[in-house]
Amino acid sequence: MTGPEHKGAPSEDQERQPWEDHSLRGSLLFVEDSQTSAAVTVHYLEQFGLQVRHVTTAEQALEVLGFEYDLVLSDFFLDGELTGLDLVKRIRARDDDLSLLPVLMLTSAEETDHRISSLRAGANDFIYKPFHPEELYARLHNLLSLRHAYKKLFTQKKAMERLSVTDGLTNLYNKRFLSNEAPALLAQSQQSGGSLALLVLDLDHFKRINDTYGHEQGDRTLKAVARALEEEFQEVDLIARYGGEEFVVVLDQAGIEQATIRADRLRQRLSDLALETPVTASVGITAQHPGDPRRNYAQLFREADQALYEAKHAGRNRVAVWSWDADRAEVLASP
Repeated sequence: MTGPEHKGAPSEDQERQPWEDHSLRGSLLFVEDSQTSAAVTVHYLEQFGLQVRHVTTAEQALEVLGFEYDLVLSDFFLDGELTGLDLVKRIRARDDDLSLLPVLMLTSAEETDHRISSLRAGANDFIYKPFHPEELYARLHNLLSLRHAYKKLFTQKKAMERLSVTDGLTNLYNKRFLSNEAPALLAQSQQSGGSLALLVLDLDHFKRINDTYGHEQGDRTLKAVARALEEEFQEVDLIARYGGEEFVVVLDQAGIEQATIRADRLRQRLSDLALETPVTASVGITAQHPGDPRRNYAQLFREADQALYEAKHAGRNRVAVWSWDADRAEVLASP
């Protein structure tokens, strides 16, 4: 005689369930008002490998809905004022990425109009009640694969977006981002009656570093300058590498005096950098104050650039400040 078979072990001719070989990954928000149906469904969902949060109304689902969920499984008819159809509509009407959350609807076989209305509202799929566990697993598997693919694509998209607006060497914002954001910052400052300062910085004799010590040393110098900029202007809205050895800083809510003090402090910081090849910089500054004639960003940039030219012309390693009323730049005393 043989002993009794272990209840947890399948017999030789018993087919293994798909979730025994491949469990699902993800967090699911389950909306079902019948406690009996919910208990059975939750049992299978957890067997599939899912983390499950069960609520009984669409109102509760909308309250707890968050980015931690990968999928929504909802019955069509629910307690409360909202139906499963209303839940789908509310999810799809969101203005964030949760509007793309996959939704699987539970419906009865005879509810053809409800299935059609759910799909038209944005439900991704439906399954009849009572469901076969393998069919539920298969439909969830498909929707979760879609969700995971979207998450991967979203992450790649964000990475590409950051790459498109940052400088690959220094990780500062690039000229493209500066050209889009700086005019908007200026417009906001003018509308709110605030001040905004613009600094244009250029490294002195940088070509000599590249020509004498090589581009690798030049790159190390640019990275060190970028770090110094971030340390000096931590709270500002915008620091960008404009191109080559030229950098731009937009100081929101800062006037010409504050910008001048900080620019000269930065100039000294760069002179003191512990680099194999010492580096200095010239800085041109302009600002828009309340009561000044309104200028656009292109005009401010020309003023700061002209001030930079005067700082270079006066011997480099200097700060020059543009005066809009005098229509010229004043170079600060030599260091």
